[in-house]
Amino acid sequence: MAVTDSVVRQLHSRLKQIADMEGQIARAPKLIEVARGKVQQASSDLSNCRDTIKKKRMDADRKQLQQKEREAKLLDYTGKMNAAKNNREYQSLKDQIAADTQANSVLSDEIFETLEEIDALQAELKQLDEKLKLTEAECEKSVSQIQSRLQTVQEDLIVAKSQLASTLKELSGDFVSEFNRLVNTRNADAFAEMDGDSCGGCYNALPPRVRDTLRQGQPTLCPSCGRLLYRPE
Repeated sequence: MAVTDSVVRQLHSRLKQIADMEGQIARAPKLIEVARGKVQQASSDLSNCRDTIKKKRMDADRKQLQQKEREAKLLDYTGKMNAAKNNREYQSLKDQIAADTQANSVLSDEIFETLEEIDALQAELKQLDEKLKLTEAECEKSVSQIQSRLQTVQEDLIVAKSQLASTLKELSGDFVSEFNRLVNTRNADAFAEMDGDSCGGCYNALPPRVRDTLRQGQPTLCPSCGRLLYRPE
């Protein structure tokens, strides 16, 4: 088979197809990782919310216990105040009762706020749980689609490489050696269409002799960038 621009165009097209499929194969694990990363993030958000609720409850329990202990002290102070032997002792106990009563009032407000925060977090927890389930379902669907697509692309890649090899077998050994050298160096970017009077790869103007060679249907190297040039269809 003669090496014409039609043949090189076909080879270039096949190389770009192969490069695209290899790119899809290379991206597949990353896409799966992204999908699973979303599940991990949703799971982490749910776990963090649970931990926050647990800490808030422990804080509320601690404050409620502190409040009960202070209430017991208030009863004790009240009894002692009623049995006070002098005004000084009476006033001291009265002041202590007032201070602890105020402290308990502040504590009650804090407990109420904490319980409200827990209620809000419980609602958020429900939403995060639903989000996790949805994300898991979407991940499972995405991974299945990616793996199915990956299998198809891998099969198509084998066919495309086989077709490329079959075409090369029909060409001269010198061209195949040059072709392999170019592919090993720059892959599909080692080829370019002629763009008017310029190289379609580096866009530099082509010398007259190169343009004449191309117009005769004979692929040739661009003197500026070294790409193998061919005429557009």
